[in-house]
Amino acid sequence: MTLFKWKEKNLQKSKKQKFQRLKDRAFFGLAKYYMRFAEIAAPHTDLKKKGLPNNVRLGDEQEKEEEIKKLAPDIDWRYCPTDTNSDDLQPRRLTATKLQEHYGDDDVVLDPFLCSKSVEEIRKLIESGELPSQKILDEMCQIYERKSKEITITCEAICEHIKSKHASIAYVWAAYTIQNPHRITFVVIVNYKSEGDTNIEPLGLDKLIPYSFANQYVGEFSLEGTEVLRQQTSALEGLEEKSYQKLQSCISKYSEVLMKKHKFLSIISASSNRSKGFGASWELLPEKCIVLYVQKKNYIPIDEDPFKKYYDGIAVDVREGAFIPFVRTSKERLDPVMMGCEIGGDSHNGQYVRGTLGCFIDHPQFGVCGLTCGHVLLSPNELRELKTTYRGSLKWPLHDMYKNVYQPADQNSSPIGHTVQFICESGSGTKSGMELALFKITDRRPKSADFPEATIISASSVNNIKYDSWRICSTDRLNKKNQVMKFGSKTEFRNGTLMFDNTAVKYLDNYPLSFGDEVLKLFKQIEVKQNDRAFADLGDSGALVFLAENNCCIGIVEGGTTYGTVVVTPIVPILEELKVHCLKSFESETNLSHIDNQIQSMHGDMQQMKCDLQSVRQDIKNIDTNLQIIAQSLSKNQQ
Repeated sequence: MTLFKWKEKNLQKSKKQKFQRLKDRAFFGLAKYYMRFAEIAAPHTDLKKKGLPNNVRLGDEQEKEEEIKKLAPDIDWRYCPTDTNSDDLQPRRLTATKLQEHYGDDDVVLDPFLCSKSVEEIRKLIESGELPSQKILDEMCQIYERKSKEITITCEAICEHIKSKHASIAYVWAAYTIQNPHRITFVVIVNYKSEGDTNIEPLGLDKLIPYSFANQYVGEFSLEGTEVLRQQTSALEGLEEKSYQKLQSCISKYSEVLMKKHKFLSIISASSNRSKGFGASWELLPEKCIVLYVQKKNYIPIDEDPFKKYYDGIAVDVREGAFIPFVRTSKERLDPVMMGCEIGGDSHNGQYVRGTLGCFIDHPQFGVCGLTCGHVLLSPNELRELKTTYRGSLKWPLHDMYKNVYQPADQNSSPIGHTVQFICESGSGTKSGMELALFKITDRRPKSADFPEATIISASSVNNIKYDSWRICSTDRLNKKNQVMKFGSKTEFRNGTLMFDNTAVKYLDNYPLSFGDEVLKLFKQIEVKQNDRAFADLGDSGALVFLAENNCCIGIVEGGTTYGTVVVTPIVPILEELKVHCLKSFESETNLSHIDNQIQSMHGDMQQMKCDLQSVRQDIKNIDTNLQIIAQSLSKNQQ
């Protein structure tokens, strides 16, 4: 048999098998269709038997259906199958709410949600105060698609209903799990207890919420990310340069898409170890992976798809965590102002937002300016307006976001300057994002690159550092073993180790305000791990970060993560955006100051010499007077 005939024979055999499978499917489909009429026809079959009465004897289910038909005669029962587990179940046409008066059964009461003809009918049911039970909601997920409008508006109404149950419930969102995609679970975010507060305990939610739910406190996350970092000295230890570059390329390729598709995804980073089964059977596998930090692990918003298990052959490790901007603290007044001191802007609703003055810049248009993070001087709503209305950039005087800048932030003294430029750009997988504020210094102008004296001194802290090199370092020259330092207004001098230079983060605004509404999204950021103590904390946003070995500046502190690392925005893209090539150098000021001191000293010496000359002149006059007196006395004696 030739190869051609063998292929032709197998092709015909394959066609016959496919055709037979189609015939089998058609037969079973038809049989399944007619099986639906078996129970309906069974009572009528008894009429053909001899010796039986002429009336039809109905079963319990048929009797119940007959009663329902009498109560709701307007229903088209051809589209109301009784088998609710049927795969081909169609939306029912049951609209009569008077069934509730006759039956106390939840399945009958909330049946209108299953039978609604359109989204408008479901919306009217919700507006009338009706909500489906958990059982009916799960059944709706089988009838409609999970992402459908019917499910979306129903879940939104249930979320609002759950949130109204107690003031301590900050936010609620509908989710599903990979194990049970047709069962909706509501993630309930609860505020922490405070003194004198009567907030509910987690167990009390069971009595308030008649739905499947998973609760979580605001800002509380699994310790998985923290434990992984504790088990290893560096997040990317042991990785070859080739593997490191592959991780960078993969995150650059997918970070922007992932951040856009997943609203509760807050951080995208990398690790040389993949966490599996965190808990009693926890394993830390030596496998390079992309780490995705989300609000609640294993719970996926109903309008999103799950993460892939692999991206370009690199495994995915999902953990709980979030990005948090570092704003808050208080420090003393400094004259002149220094890098690392506390600053703040105008108060927002009576609250003073506090951050750190990172560094000084000689701007070609505005002169000596200070640099810090945008969220130190702008509220979340103003940041959002900057991104949407002003396309991420504002420059004085062509904007109305004029802000005074105070040092310290309590506004007890006059401002040291005012804002001249705001920039808020997310960046991309290949370009660093940034959000910064530039302010012109008009009072207490800086005279040196000194940091304030540290009040907390330890063996690991580096004290009395003077950043006078004005050198900067791009991320291309960094490696994962670099030791870095910073001075912030809250934690002062701290050491850390560089982890990764292609991290993506997204900050979700405070829960009570608008949880889930992104305010800040930044790509291609530097991630730093603490050594012995936290590298930065609340109040250190804007602090300058530099390499320990040569004092080269690498960026400014943007915020931190819930698992203990710090996010730093690279300095080189910032300077490029501001159109300056370096930080301010104080060498010329130092030289001028030295010359000025010498001149002052010479002036003092001349004044002293002048005083001495006057004294000599007075002595000479006195001597001359004495000589004249002596001469007169001698003249009298001679006479």
